[in-house]
Amino acid sequence: HFGSSPPRPCSFRFLPLVGMTYGVRNVVGGLALKGGDTEARKGYFGTKKPLFGAGWDKLRLCRPFIEEDGWTLSDVCTYVYGAHAGHMLDFLCAFLCYYLLYSDGSWLMEAKEWNVRWVSRIVLFNLLCETMVCNFWHYFTYVSSMYDPFVDAGLKYNPENQYEPSTGKAGMFTSSTGHLEREITFSTLGWLQSAMWQCIFTHLWASGMLPVYTDFWAYPAYSLFVLWGIAYWRETHFYFAHRGMHPWWDRESGLLSGDVGAFLYRHVHSFHHKSYNPGPWSGLCMHPVEHFFYYSCVWLPPLFISVHPLHFLYCKFHLDIAPIGGHDGMDDPGGKGDFHYLHHAKFECNYGVPFPINLDKLFGTWADWETYKATGELSVGEWAKQQMHEPEDKKRQPLLAGAAATERSWSMDEVAKHCTRDDCFLVLYGQVINITDFVSKHPGGEAVLLSNAGKDATEKFEHIHAKSGGFQLVAKWIPGGVVGELRGWNGTKPPVPSEHGLKYPGASFLFLLLAAAAAGAQLF
Repeated sequence: HFGSSPPRPCSFRFLPLVGMTYGVRNVVGGLALKGGDTEARKGYFGTKKPLFGAGWDKLRLCRPFIEEDGWTLSDVCTYVYGAHAGHMLDFLCAFLCYYLLYSDGSWLMEAKEWNVRWVSRIVLFNLLCETMVCNFWHYFTYVSSMYDPFVDAGLKYNPENQYEPSTGKAGMFTSSTGHLEREITFSTLGWLQSAMWQCIFTHLWASGMLPVYTDFWAYPAYSLFVLWGIAYWRETHFYFAHRGMHPWWDRESGLLSGDVGAFLYRHVHSFHHKSYNPGPWSGLCMHPVEHFFYYSCVWLPPLFISVHPLHFLYCKFHLDIAPIGGHDGMDDPGGKGDFHYLHHAKFECNYGVPFPINLDKLFGTWADWETYKATGELSVGEWAKQQMHEPEDKKRQPLLAGAAATERSWSMDEVAKHCTRDDCFLVLYGQVINITDFVSKHPGGEAVLLSNAGKDATEKFEHIHAKSGGFQLVAKWIPGGVVGELRGWNGTKPPVPSEHGLKYPGASFLFLLLAAAAAGAQLF
């Protein structure tokens, strides 16, 4: 829903897409696509035309402000209604949670003291939501017969199947690449932290440590206004929380240079970017420290204002569920998180959702997907271009095909001659690596590589990448790049990547927690 003209991310014509979530329209559109019907579904319930307001985008109301082409009746409806209707699934989960766990008021007495029973009920509800909502969309877009129509229609942004690249047939819980197990494991940790914040604030409210009110309609204007404002707070908070975990001025910087963002990216947020080709389980696959910053969206407001539990729950489930569709890697009728896919593919652009204000465009980091797809050009500032990452999908062969694969030995003087942009070598762990073709694609920009051209860069490499993949990054991004060994090298030998890499428990972890929460809710 973003053209090559200035973005109109909030047009009422596309109201279900605001916020990167999924809903009825996506399911109906997907089933229609499977049947050969490729016409866009613009209505909220999957109708080809909007239920109302089809011509409202032509009714111009005022001059440009936020909306660059001026405000239309369509824009007004989107800001008032559409941005919230698009998150109906999030709200329904929040309402169901409120109805089951809060509506009778018994929690006000029970949660005054910490107790395994009420805590387990909250954890169980959250894990059941994760199991049903995440698994459904993963099944629909990757496991079921829907996957092939998406790929055949060119709607998968990266056509390679990230879970089963050789067969293209993803499983529900396991993958040959290990990506799915990692994503399920850390998404589950995210839902657990989300449930933890729910438990903490339930106890704080029940014990009178923080203000809360239980009659939503006792203050109708206030209650509705806060509920309405959650979408605006949520997306604005996401931009700044996310932007703060990317380099503030250079990826090679660190805490000593004041670049907290580069430090957080290196040690925390880079874990999320392992999903450079994302799927539905990628959305909450974050380092637990990033979960803390991400969920500050839900625990900050109740520290300062009185809220109803439904306010808290809607914001919380908005955080839990919205990333699923936005990370599915599929164009409409998938989640259509095209702008965020570009962020995963290029790193330093599109940090936020272009709603309610396109802050990326304001700060020079907005890259329009349609423009990029048509021209290969990124409409961002020079700083962002320097930081971009061009992923190559020829990454899976090991760095060393065997110790004898490169028998030539090099002197440091010979390596030093390869120090130009068009002929660039460097040394890592005594291995001489030809990085010429990778220089322009380096996520940290060309300058850092060229400044180390013809030199031993082991120490700097370890400093930057020890916690974000280490020497395996070379195998990932420069397969076949080793051209020999440095003669007389007495330092550390390169760590050899294991055949299968680090294993994560994945679905077994989720199901074990589900069983434990169910037992806690019944037995205590």
